Amino acid sequence: MLIVQRRASAGAAVIRGFTLVELLVVIAIIGILIALLLPAVQAAREAARRSQCVNNLKQVGLALHNYESSYGRLPYGAKPCCTPRSPPGTNWITAIFPFIDQQSLFNRIDFALGFSHPNNAELVKQSIPNLICPSDPDGSQPIMTRSAINGPSPALGLWYPASMGPTHMDMCPFCPDRTPSDSNFCCQGNSFGSGAGNGYPAGSFAGMFGRTTRSIRLADVTDGLSNTVMGGETLPGHSHYMGVYIHNFPLSDTMIPINIMESSNANTNWFRTSGYKSRHPVGANFLMGDASVHFFSAGIDYRLYNNLGTRSGREACAIPSS
Repeated sequence: MLIVQRRASAGAAVIRGFTLVELLVVIAIIGILIALLLPAVQAAREAARRSQCVNNLKQVGLALHNYESSYGRLPYGAKPCCTPRSPPGTNWITAIFPFIDQQSLFNRIDFALGFSHPNNAELVKQSIPNLICPSDPDGSQPIMTRSAINGPSPALGLWYPASMGPTHMDMCPFCPDRTPSDSNFCCQGNSFGSGAGNGYPAGSFAGMFGRTTRSIRLADVTDGLSNTVMGGETLPGHSHYMGVYIHNFPLSDTMIPINIMESSNANTNWFRTSGYKSRHPVGANFLMGDASVHFFSAGIDYRLYNNLGTRSGREACAIPSS
């Protein structure tokens, strides 16, 4: 039998595939590159979300300034608690609807009936994107069903509450001295509207807004608009009563440290969950009285944080660098 052997000529190309080891090395390199790039992509996305959040707060600040220019005063913070169940009228955030491109919604809400009236049930569930922090996953489902005293449920949550400053409610759980007095920088006394029966502040209040129908002018902020907190961001999913249509509590304060995350219970610790907080790393955005927005670290000096919340405390303080 004739056996024919074929040999590749000297100039012929020899075709060979990857070895298993080479394939695994390539896969490992691709995995390392993805691992290196992913944090950068996530950081870029968060930077974009944080920038949008800053712009949202900025628009709220400008709306408050425009309201004050139109009416001579800022809107009042809230209606008193707790009867009637849903009193007629606005709170500070609904009062500025016409100044944040929500004139149509403002016109359709029957404020004379109160937020909880059935006639307003569908309106209070409408999403308002520029009142939602894009970094909070709950923002994709902004209609809250959490218990709300004297308010509608379900209804739109509130990510950007106005500031009462260091005005305490039922108690001062985070203060070094929990006894209210006029000389207590944290648990403010009667001169700043300490709790009048069951912790509902009287006509005076430490910050730019209070749980009262009394309002102030920008000229009343004698500590300086650029050094006084007017509002900030929070997480309604981690706050018991934080909603756009909660008539008596669309507010926060500078007495609770930033980024306190506690599960809320209406009967025991709701007042511990109403502070400013965010999903941004290590802090939250704050709106100052001049409508500028600054990022405060969660580790901000506690006394400085309290002082930045007062409108006329005459403290020497400056905004910390971001």
